Amino acid sequence: MAPPAPASPRVSNTRFSLLAMMLVASLVACTAAADGGEGTCGASTSPQQHLYDITATIRAELPVWLQETGLGEDHRTMVTSHKKGDKVNASMLRFNAHTGTHIDAPRHFVTTDPTGIDDIPLDVINGPALLLEAFGVEALTAEVLSSLDIPTTGVSRVLFRTENTRRGLMGQTAFAPEYVGFSTDGAAWLVKHRPEVKAVGIDYLSIARLVDLGPGHLALLGAGIVPIEGLVLPEHSTGKDFSGVVVPALCSAQTGGE
Repeated sequence: MAPPAPASPRVSNTRFSLLAMMLVASLVACTAAADGGEGTCGASTSPQQHLYDITATIRAELPVWLQETGLGEDHRTMVTSHKKGDKVNASMLRFNAHTGTHIDAPRHFVTTDPTGIDDIPLDVINGPALLLEAFGVEALTAEVLSSLDIPTTGVSRVLFRTENTRRGLMGQTAFAPEYVGFSTDGAAWLVKHRPEVKAVGIDYLSIARLVDLGPGHLALLGAGIVPIEGLVLPEHSTGKDFSGVVVPALCSAQTGGE
């Protein structure tokens, strides 16, 4: 089957922001109270305000890197339990630091850069972000990116909603090797032509597609761009103005905070 034409993805410009509240990186976006207003994240049920959780739930069926069987039931074990006569219920979590929705630090791929999660400035991943829809493409190549309406100034965070969302990949247990991600030339294009962008998000487990895994990550991380991976971006989560924050779990690089 011939691949779809890369120059005609559906594009939607949506101002987004992110909120991390869970283990590794839990992300939420919520609408501003008024057009053009400052974004707020609150519990209001006003029709002008909608809360979108764009994180993947940590569960046994969650897809994990290169695995057919997902995270598995053994990711969580009970340490003490009411059923066993203990005074409290308490459980232990055990899984890879790159499980579910998370961010990558430079040290994850760049051998000459020891920067860990705890060294990433919060203002890099906090604040307004641009949500772009790129459907009908197999990769975020230089050609695809050049066809998208990414402003040359004023945008430092970009999220990509792709065929990964249409295919429901974050909801499927088996790893999907043909996911959409950055190609090497696409990553290089972003670094060269949109130097203000310092954070990019994608709707599957890796910002770079499998065949460009190392070079794609190196191009972005080497330029100081923080990948936000494993986003859940349902197509109904659209709007005009969004606001929020991103707060990853604070893991020391000395203990594997990559």
